[in-house]
Amino acid sequence: MKKFQILRDYLSFNRSELRGIIVLLVLLILVASANQLLPEEHVVPSVNFPALEKELHEFETGIRKAEIEDSLRRGGKFKTIWSSAGKIKDTARGPRYQKPVFSVDVNKADTLEFQRLKGIGPSFARRIVTYRNKLGGFINCRQLLEVWGIDTSLYNLIREQLTISSDSLRMLDINTVSFKELLRHPYFPYELTRSLILYRQKNKIFRSVDELNLVEGINDSIFRRIKPYVKVKL
Repeated sequence: MKKFQILRDYLSFNRSELRGIIVLLVLLILVASANQLLPEEHVVPSVNFPALEKELHEFETGIRKAEIEDSLRRGGKFKTIWSSAGKIKDTARGPRYQKPVFSVDVNKADTLEFQRLKGIGPSFARRIVTYRNKLGGFINCRQLLEVWGIDTSLYNLIREQLTISSDSLRMLDINTVSFKELLRHPYFPYELTRSLILYRQKNKIFRSVDELNLVEGINDSIFRRIKPYVKVKL
């Protein structure tokens, strides 16, 4: 009984003490609730700057080496000085690689080769080859302007890529050529062809190419135009 009396005396509180205990309990409950409601604090990991710098350097060095190897494969030149630490101290780049400019021989190219020229499609390519065959070959690249559809703007676009060889030029012997064969040539219209054949029949034979100047309808301009395509075989 004495023990219970002591315990009761120990646990008995007056009103002021009870209010204090209640306030303390309320504060404890609020603190506990706040810890549950508030988000957890995120800890930002520290950055290892030396390791990051090393990784970036290795990445940049790898890219630079790849550029140098690619340039050497393409024919470019690099002058590179490396330090003992493996860093590029000085790099001087040589002339850039330039793709070779192709050319087309207007007297030897086929239709596929002509189509490599800017602005020349299959139709233009066929017209050029057909006209070249009738002409017997070109003596000047500007004769492409005589091909139907090719104007000055298109010719100027491709002229830097044109070459010409005259070793394959086909010439007509004006002493043996027939009327129909001569008429097929673009530089011999009907009236000119008729006059030439009539002159040959009258005089039996041409002694030289210059004798064409005596044919009716042939003036100096026409003579200069047709002279490369004719010959006299006695």
